[in-house]
Amino acid sequence: MNVFAYYNYRKYLQDYYEYRKSVQRYFSYRAFAKRAGYTSSGFYLDLVKGRKSLTPQMVPKFIHALGLSEKEGRYFSLMVDFTHAETPESKQDIFEKMSALLPRTTKALSRQQVEYYKEWYYVAVREALSVLNVSDNYQDLALFLNPRITVPQAKQAIKLLSNLGLIEKENGFWRSVNKTITSGREIPPFIVHDFQKKMMDLGKAAVDHYSTERRNVSCTTMSVSPQGLERIIHKIDTFRKEIVDIVRSDDHESMICELNIQFFPLSKELEACFVDAVGPDEAEGGADDEA
Repeated sequence: MNVFAYYNYRKYLQDYYEYRKSVQRYFSYRAFAKRAGYTSSGFYLDLVKGRKSLTPQMVPKFIHALGLSEKEGRYFSLMVDFTHAETPESKQDIFEKMSALLPRTTKALSRQQVEYYKEWYYVAVREALSVLNVSDNYQDLALFLNPRITVPQAKQAIKLLSNLGLIEKENGFWRSVNKTITSGREIPPFIVHDFQKKMMDLGKAAVDHYSTERRNVSCTTMSVSPQGLERIIHKIDTFRKEIVDIVRSDDHESMICELNIQFFPLSKELEACFVDAVGPDEAEGGADDEA
């Protein structure tokens, strides 16, 4: 669990518990309480629900039980203060202190870097620089990607990434400036959506091109309640964050992979479907008839 991805410690504690429970069946509130050195097994849930607040005396115990490093512990402590802060001024002051502790491995793209998402292989080339030693050997880079790209495309991608400030020469080889990149808030949504569609098309081709030992593609069709829908979306968000955490700490990379997560409606909602089917005027008429 990446503590730096959170600003509210209650939300962090909620996701931490769910994650630990998913990977360790016997993990419990009582087990955490024992590790943290307090007796009430319900205290953790009270914190998550906002019924109680973490006191300064309890913060070090939670940092220990959560297994946080010194820097992560300082961030967690500030996150507690940020969550409890009551004025905009105090929140801003604490937020700046928290921001100073954030790892610099993730970069949010600016509007000037929007061209990064124009072609799928721009993203793939940047990732390939963690695997290959690329200097002027554009042919090796072009052949490494699957689907293959041309040598001119590889050369042009390197030039673009350099101009955008996303890669730089290090000991004679091109390397990414940042470990991970996010589209952030400045990239227009339609640009990101077009890029996502391109990656989905590659995912469709992968079903035919790779064996099940090299890919994981599955489909599950389900009926859910509004509450179930919310829980599933939350689980997917948590899973995606965990994958990003793995990537941030990974080394000795040997290949590039793409993860596409899709979860979407295959129907209208029941009430909306009824209203759309009969229309608001007809619905009122039906009620009058019944009366």
